[in-house]
Amino acid sequence: MLSVHLFVLFNETVIFLLTFEDVKELISKQNVWRDSCVNLIASENTMLTEVEPFYSNDFMHRYAEGLPFNRYYNGTKYIDCIEQECQDYFKKKFNVNVCDTRPISGAIANLAVFSSLRKTGKVITNSLPSGGHITHNKIGTLGRILNYDIKNFSQSQENPFVSDIDESIKIIKEFDPDFIVLGKSMFLFPEPIKEIRQEFPELKIVYDSAHVFGLLYQGLFQKPFEEGADIVTASTHKTFPGPQGGIILSKDFNEFNKFVFPGIVSNHHLHRLPVLLMTAILLDEKYKDYSKRITENAKHFAQELSAQGFNVCCEKQGFTESHQVILDVTKQGGGQQVANELEKNNIIVNKNSLPWDKSVINPSGIRMGVQEMTLRGNTKSDFSNLADKFKKILLNGGDSNV
Repeated sequence: MLSVHLFVLFNETVIFLLTFEDVKELISKQNVWRDSCVNLIASENTMLTEVEPFYSNDFMHRYAEGLPFNRYYNGTKYIDCIEQECQDYFKKKFNVNVCDTRPISGAIANLAVFSSLRKTGKVITNSLPSGGHITHNKIGTLGRILNYDIKNFSQSQENPFVSDIDESIKIIKEFDPDFIVLGKSMFLFPEPIKEIRQEFPELKIVYDSAHVFGLLYQGLFQKPFEEGADIVTASTHKTFPGPQGGIILSKDFNEFNKFVFPGIVSNHHLHRLPVLLMTAILLDEKYKDYSKRITENAKHFAQELSAQGFNVCCEKQGFTESHQVILDVTKQGGGQQVANELEKNNIIVNKNSLPWDKSVINPSGIRMGVQEMTLRGNTKSDFSNLADKFKKILLNGGDSNV
């Protein structure tokens, strides 16, 4: 039993004071609870079981400012080898000349890249309602921190989850941005990199692949560099089942280097780098079909939910080509109510605004990703059963006993 102590701050805010043992107990509760949950958060994953024991290591206590073999600190001879090999491994995998694994998150990777590309201060991105990430928009990195003048791509009238390519090309011509950002947080289908590159040979194209990086790594979804992207940013813990962190890849552009360090990051959390490299190796050697299973499970889950009577977005387009499945749950009470009801049954999702929503606080949708449950070994039959549980919980008002 937690020994919770309370006191009142300024006569209004209640603060919970936990003892050392209380904190240990909460960690244990979290581990047991989430291990028993069906986790469908599209931006999360667990590390591979083979590498997780190596995540806690001496590197977590150390600094290595600068670049491998050119540091400001001594005592870095082993991390120099690991970090250099990690960067070289990803460069070879994506056939590029530049890789930086120092960003400690995808958002930090974006901040460094966006800072390095500024000329006139104009940029074009996907809007939040269409699935664009918060770092790409006015309330996030580009607007609130870097003060860019931001325009958004036009969305297709037939399918607002993708861009209207012709109208978006017109916007680029009229606005003449320093660069554009493709990639999304609600990311069902590939982006029109190739079409935009054909129209604008000199335009800097940044592709934020955070959600689909694992799929790209294993040759699925799309091939951003081959299609014309200049820079790819990502996080390393969504469809790529590595430690939480960020990465920047580029054909040749490396002006972001000075923004990563000394501009933004000092300690880049060295302990994650050995595990990042180990994960990449295992994806190539042992988990070669992981991304294929992800995309197959996602499409199958969407089909099964649709068959159960749910309004699954993008039915005419085949629902999804990524790890994500999007539901419009307006008839079931909206995104927040549905997410809460599912959590009562140990199914974890997040509410999500859809392109036609007016509010992100009370949206009509939920976003789901199948990457973690696929890594745990779930198959199409498991997702069929899960769709049936969704029906019992949300359509029949029952308890699924997940």
